[in-house]
Amino acid sequence: MSKIKVFLKALALLLSALCMLLFIFMGWVKYRSLGSNPEGLPLAIRWEGFYHDMNHRDVGASLNQCLGKRLFREEVLHRSAGWFSGWSCEKVGSPEVIYSLNYSPSLKERYFCHVEGDKNIGRYFNPDLQLNDLEFMESWEHPAMRGAACRFLDEILSSMIAEKKILLHCDAGRDRTGALTALLVAMAAQAKGELHDEMINAIECDYRKTESLVPEKYGRMQRFIKGIGNRGSVAEFLQNQCGISEEKTLRAASQFNLN
Repeated sequence: MSKIKVFLKALALLLSALCMLLFIFMGWVKYRSLGSNPEGLPLAIRWEGFYHDMNHRDVGASLNQCLGKRLFREEVLHRSAGWFSGWSCEKVGSPEVIYSLNYSPSLKERYFCHVEGDKNIGRYFNPDLQLNDLEFMESWEHPAMRGAACRFLDEILSSMIAEKKILLHCDAGRDRTGALTALLVAMAAQAKGELHDEMINAIECDYRKTESLVPEKYGRMQRFIKGIGNRGSVAEFLQNQCGISEEKTLRAASQFNLN
């Protein structure tokens, strides 16, 4: 037998062994995802999480970097893509509560991560529609879309007040996540008298850290926050659109702002 045939045979055996190991690994990941699902909905496993960048960042740290000064607390609010689902919570900052902005009524998958032998399963409040285009003011005129987005915001503010470490995510961690993140940051900044052009630019700076962002989307978060400003303060926007009291926004802001 020639050396080439010996080499090809060895290579085939190696590839077969690697495929077997891959199937065992995939089975193990799937097995870990069984159980601990109170609603009985399917749990999403994103195999991209094995090799893909999570688009994860601590929002406070990111904004402080964009601003060149420390105005926000770290370890309060995190953002990411959905590729973490099925993997360790450490990949996305070990959050205590997860909000899944990309829940799909057609797929009905729950996004989750593993923590200390248990699962942290993402929360959602849009059982009948898919959230989309939250960075456009027109979307807030849609009653069902506005209602679902407001429920997310109200729950997120409650988690902030309770001093929980929060993760917001959608599919890419870009637009839906970016819009609610921008709104929360603007709320906190305005409560401290810091919602000026430099801050709005920092919000856009954080948005542009997403690698999948295309140039056509540049400026979306700046326009979104300025659009809210054209209607009044951020607190007034949350009051008028969502019925969230100014007292609650101020309490939540105090947990995100550095003194």
